[in-house]
Amino acid sequence: MLSQRITDLFHLLQCTNSDIARYADCSPSNISRLKSGLRSPEPGSRSLVRLAQGIYRYAEEEDILPLLREVCGTEDTEMETLVPGIIRWLYDEQAYQMPSGIQPRSQREQARRLRNFGMRLDRIMTLLEYTNGRLAADLNVDASLVSRYRAGIYHPNRNVQIRDRLTALLLTRAEKLGRLDALAELSGTEPGALSEAGLASWLYASGRNQFSEIAESILRSMDAFVPGQGIQSGAPEIPDVPEVPRYWGTDGLRQAVVRFLQDTAREGGKLLLYSDEPMEWMSGDREYFTLWAYLMVRCIQKGVRMRIIHNLERGSAEMASAISGWFPLYSSGMIEPYVFSRSRNPRFCHTVFLRPGSAGILGVFPTDAGENRWYEYIEDPERLTSLKEGFHVMLHGATPFLRTYAAGDPEVFRALTPGRSLKASSILSGLSVGSMPETLPERILSRAGIRDSWKDRAVAYARAAREQMRQALERGELYETLCLPQPEDVRAGRVRVNLEMETGGLSLNYTVQEYAEHLSSVSELLRQQERYHVTLLHFTPFQDLQVYALQDAVAVIRCNTPCAAFVFENSTLVESVAGYCETLRTQFATEKENVLRVLEELRRACGLP
Repeated sequence: MLSQRITDLFHLLQCTNSDIARYADCSPSNISRLKSGLRSPEPGSRSLVRLAQGIYRYAEEEDILPLLREVCGTEDTEMETLVPGIIRWLYDEQAYQMPSGIQPRSQREQARRLRNFGMRLDRIMTLLEYTNGRLAADLNVDASLVSRYRAGIYHPNRNVQIRDRLTALLLTRAEKLGRLDALAELSGTEPGALSEAGLASWLYASGRNQFSEIAESILRSMDAFVPGQGIQSGAPEIPDVPEVPRYWGTDGLRQAVVRFLQDTAREGGKLLLYSDEPMEWMSGDREYFTLWAYLMVRCIQKGVRMRIIHNLERGSAEMASAISGWFPLYSSGMIEPYVFSRSRNPRFCHTVFLRPGSAGILGVFPTDAGENRWYEYIEDPERLTSLKEGFHVMLHGATPFLRTYAAGDPEVFRALTPGRSLKASSILSGLSVGSMPETLPERILSRAGIRDSWKDRAVAYARAAREQMRQALERGELYETLCLPQPEDVRAGRVRVNLEMETGGLSLNYTVQEYAEHLSSVSELLRQQERYHVTLLHFTPFQDLQVYALQDAVAVIRCNTPCAAFVFENSTLVESVAGYCETLRTQFATEKENVLRVLEELRRACGLP
């Protein structure tokens, strides 16, 4: 009786096992066992409560709670009323007749999808006959970025210039084609009342919080980093800086920092850095940013170690700018970054750049001071000691931002261990190393003729990755999100094996037969492991990153020179990256049968039996 009622209810709601599992935060296999009758738990069991909650949340998202209330005979659609009503109805032995007249799922799916930025953009571009290449040229960006916007993998919330330019371009094209009224109807605006602000409000409303945007910003910055790019190889012109005890405004802070970093690069020492004022002074002028980056690199080359406390309360665009500036320096391993977990004072800004025992820059001023602010350049030993003590007080209220591991460092395996995680998620640029057949890594490395020391490391890494996957599946659910290659790339031997981290950046490619073995291994895992899930994307979010979101940490492996692993343990960042993984998975997840079908189609397209 229970299984039949679940089946009938799912048919009425036009939902799948995966739909409900997504909202119940459990595996589709759990829902499948209930629906098929393999499990018949008691009404008050945790699995039934979770099922009912999943059904409720799905119905709420699809805007069909009144229909569900009618089925269950409850007084209202509040969760505390309807969830118990769903459970009672599932176990009720009386005859029932399902209502009719539900809106077709195709129409509800269309409405649901239009809540997603990528789908909105796709509908507009289709309406306006705007190709990816044409829009990319008009935006002056790469066409792959537009493709990722359109697919919903990226969101432009963090880039105000692109947001404003895109909205203006869409309105201009709609006007040129005489389709303003059609665009107004699509965005839910009265004909003749469509404005740039109104279109932007509808188009960019994503439901994603700022921390999810920060996760995307950080990962994209790490993926896009090219050694030497953005940092001038030769020495830029360094302006003469007056040696005065006080500097005024933005230009004054820039002068003080140039003086401070020049002395540090020449004399060495340690740096303690904190600022919660806007980053415009550093990143707002490209020429100055290049000078700042050059001086920072010189400090690192001198052997200067740095401790910096970041603020996650900055807006996503500002945080992305900060990460873009700092990431090339993180890869040196000379920086210990921290994050403030408590709220800063909203009325005052505080900046302290300190080289203990030598010099410091101190600024404390009202948030709205504008250019009417000043910074002391301090060399008095007593005041420097006091500033150092104050910095360490702040440090006690901060948490580590990341730890950096060089290629070949075995300690990274500990950071990647799932531990107590009940859910482990990853975003990969290809098939995971952990899902490879046991003997395949060594055969690939032997064929490539790689030297023994690197070969041993890489084999150990592959073994550790398999063990990590085993542990993750023992403890809970494992979700991998990835993009499959084109068949012609497989046939041409252009598909990369994700082993650069342990081969010193050496790029290894699969043969067709090797890739087929890996595909077969993934298919077998999907069939055998109910807790193993693969989500296939149309585009790779990050070309050279492997991202792992665990319960207590996020690990990012960079698979391009300089190869390194970066482990974030800050709870806000962990939640942010996990949320970004969940967003992609929710948007693109399908039934396992569909994933298996796609894997088999790729095998056949590559000419394999």
